[in-house]
Amino acid sequence: MVWTPEQTGQFLDSVKGDRLYSLWYTFVFSGPRRGEMCALPLPEVSLDALWLHISAQIVEVAYRQYGEAPKAESVRTNWLSLDHGEVLSRWQDQETKELNEWVGVEARVESDRVWTHENGEPLHPDWVSRRFKRLVELSGLPPVRLHDLRHISATLALLGKADIKVVQERLGHSSRQITSHTYTSVLPEMMRTEAESTLSVVPREVAYDVHQKREISPNAFRGKVAVLFAHGARYTGSTWVVGAQTGPRAPSSERFTPSAGAKSTRPTPLSNGSGTTAPVRLWRYFGSRT
Repeated sequence: MVWTPEQTGQFLDSVKGDRLYSLWYTFVFSGPRRGEMCALPLPEVSLDALWLHISAQIVEVAYRQYGEAPKAESVRTNWLSLDHGEVLSRWQDQETKELNEWVGVEARVESDRVWTHENGEPLHPDWVSRRFKRLVELSGLPPVRLHDLRHISATLALLGKADIKVVQERLGHSSRQITSHTYTSVLPEMMRTEAESTLSVVPREVAYDVHQKREISPNAFRGKVAVLFAHGARYTGSTWVVGAQTGPRAPSSERFTPSAGAKSTRPTPLSNGSGTTAPVRLWRYFGSRT
């Protein structure tokens, strides 16, 4: 089971208040292994250069932890987005504050790990998996394993048109063939997205009904084309209501909104360019140039 991009976003929204939000965020957008994140030391993360270097991992056997050097191809540097850097920066500030509250307490543990419990104790891989499972249950989303976030991360990257070689290096796969074979299920969706992208650049006429004629100000025209700015939209039931105006600061006389009681009678399927279509009822206003 792999979540869709929409479901992945729903999960991240649902855990935004969780103490380890930055960890779940990293699993989604960097695709590391569980043991790699439990072993990640602070010096291996640069918030200035925006990277994290993976060179160690924790292996769990019968709940006992063992440090182990990863295979050569698994030693890698993953680059971070600006948003990812901000998420990790907020986490480090929070962790520092928590550890200061444990100063002088016998249970405090000195650790160089990026993610720890409040007292500084490193996270156990099995505990991380159990915590993730509980958060998924609370989110109400279809169940996935923690390791599935690695697959989700790769899927998101491929759908975002990342080169498969880049995805291979980020995941620490030994060859491009392994990455390609593992994620062949993503290829049909990528091809559908490509087909929709190609379709979206070709302008076509769309069927419509005229419910109310309005004159459009000459200020809206660029040659023979009227350019309108949408200033608000509302979705009610199966109908989109969109307000438009001739410019960002247009006077009220140059704003167009549906009149009370006006209804659209025919839904028109429209593509949003991302591979999905939905029935949308269109409000259209037409007027002559005066």
